[in-house]
Amino acid sequence: MDNDCHNLGNSLQESGRFDEAVAAYKKAVELNPRFSWSYHSLGDVLLKLEKWEEAVAAYKKAVELNPDFSWSYHNLGDALLKLQRWEEAAAAYRCEIALNSDFAWSFCNLGDALTQLKQWDEAIAAYLKAIEIDGDLPGIYEKLGYALGQTESDLQSVLEKCQLEVTPENVEFYLQLGKNLAKYDRPKSAIIIYKLLLTNRSSCAEVSAELEELLQEQEKCDRALASSRATVAQKPDDCWSYYNLGAVLSRQKYWEEAAVAFFQAIEINPDLPWWFYYNLWEVLVRQNKLDEVENLCREVVAAKPEAFWPYLNLGEALTRQGKIAEAIDFYRTVSYKQSFASILSKRTGKMPVPQADTGKMPVPQADTGKMPVPQTDTGKMPVPQNWNLKPVKVPNFIIIGSQRCGTTSLYTYLAQHPQILTPIKKEMDFFSWHFDRGIDWYLAHFPPMPPGEQFVTGEASPSYFDCREAPERLYSAFPEAKLVVLLRNPVDRAISHFYRLKGLNWEARSLDRAISAEIERLNQNPEYIIGEEPGNYLARGRYIEFIKNWRAFFPPEQLLILKSEDFYAGAATIVQQVLEFLDLPEYQLSEYQNANPGSYQRVNESVRDRLSDYFRPYNQELEDYLGRKFDWE
Repeated sequence: MDNDCHNLGNSLQESGRFDEAVAAYKKAVELNPRFSWSYHSLGDVLLKLEKWEEAVAAYKKAVELNPDFSWSYHNLGDALLKLQRWEEAAAAYRCEIALNSDFAWSFCNLGDALTQLKQWDEAIAAYLKAIEIDGDLPGIYEKLGYALGQTESDLQSVLEKCQLEVTPENVEFYLQLGKNLAKYDRPKSAIIIYKLLLTNRSSCAEVSAELEELLQEQEKCDRALASSRATVAQKPDDCWSYYNLGAVLSRQKYWEEAAVAFFQAIEINPDLPWWFYYNLWEVLVRQNKLDEVENLCREVVAAKPEAFWPYLNLGEALTRQGKIAEAIDFYRTVSYKQSFASILSKRTGKMPVPQADTGKMPVPQADTGKMPVPQTDTGKMPVPQNWNLKPVKVPNFIIIGSQRCGTTSLYTYLAQHPQILTPIKKEMDFFSWHFDRGIDWYLAHFPPMPPGEQFVTGEASPSYFDCREAPERLYSAFPEAKLVVLLRNPVDRAISHFYRLKGLNWEARSLDRAISAEIERLNQNPEYIIGEEPGNYLARGRYIEFIKNWRAFFPPEQLLILKSEDFYAGAATIVQQVLEFLDLPEYQLSEYQNANPGSYQRVNESVRDRLSDYFRPYNQELEDYLGRKFDWE
């Protein structure tokens, strides 16, 4: 009877009747709880139904009953990967490999789990073994290139450890490996690979061209590093000299030196918006320097309680350490201070001037009420005695994007309206990159509202526009929020974005190489958009994909879509349109100065033509969908 149930399950699974197959297999294991094959088959059909937890339980029982069947371990690993239980998945794949070391996917999937655990050298070894077995696995070279791009190990020693010799027969393998190393910012390692290739095949024109371009880029990096060191020697008291040195060092993966330089920059001038520079924080996290930054910021806010930026920098340091509740205390304190000063200035008609480097609004110094000093015993911020404002519940509006389209300028103009109180940061990136920090962390950035006043508030995070999860997250939290989008000719946007990151020392590649690398990446994975690090010059300009995503949650009357070129040509007119959208009275500024300008040399026409050709079908689809012309060429 139990075999009959098992066979019935097989028949039902083959015919696609998965729910009935589950019932049959469950009956089979009930009748014969020692038959491992029924558990394995049950796990297979549960995988197809995407019931990962139940599949894990079934496969675990299968390997318990039959620990010598490799396929149960493999499928167990697949289910654990879906559940993001990386260590358990790696253990399952290792058990499978011990029984069957000839299946390329086992090594590839093991590499995926190890990559998530950031065990780079072991992941590299797994990917190399997968390629040795089957060099045609989809995406395997990109995965290997990414892992190699993260490790600090010497490439030559890694290859020797994996016992892969450079031979003429392996030309394609090493060519793809070199390309992916270059793509993931390991130029020195790519140069090693290309030189080894040319030793065995000196007439390979493609390799010679790639090597020459990389050598030229590496020479530029070396000159940039030498220049940065020279600037520090000339200006040892200038924080930006150290910041730029840290950026160049981190770009070349000299992590320890970069962390020292970044910390020196903060130490020289802690009263700057360092929280804004994500690359600084990534290096400090990597080198376990957050405790030192936290202690420095605590000393500064205790000594200068009237300061503003050190509070935000301390909040960032605490947040990055997972000390969310403590960070919220500091955000709320500085938010109170800013609200108090902002209301005072709006009533007197004296508005603070936006800072030129970030476009953020500084905190005006009020006549009374200094910022509270942290308590020495707990380090927490006391609640101000005159706290009689109600915490904000929702942002009324959000400028959701897109990047390099004028969002900073628009936000700066709106911030000067008498009825708008701004949060302590223009960009919180909560619904895109920092959703795991929790809604209380997000709301702590917003101003408390005085009773009886008709103020509104809102933020501007351009990262929301192209984040696929952001619309649903934002709608679930604030379904009545009004959203503003600025769209710029995607060719100009891409070029501006590239040179903006170049100016911050966040991007080392040439524009042409960056475009080529992204086109290749998007061809392999059209939906892959990375986060804060350089990239996505093209992906972020495919506006139609993101507009459709936002329209799936927010009705047209809550989504104002503006053309950046119209904004640049007549800022006052567009600002009035936004104020009308927000149901706010008209308000004219004396001037509309660009709050976040960018400058760069004219780009070669062939590059512009290439970008225009890429974006043309997306632009046309956008015009058809919205029923309006943008006239971008």
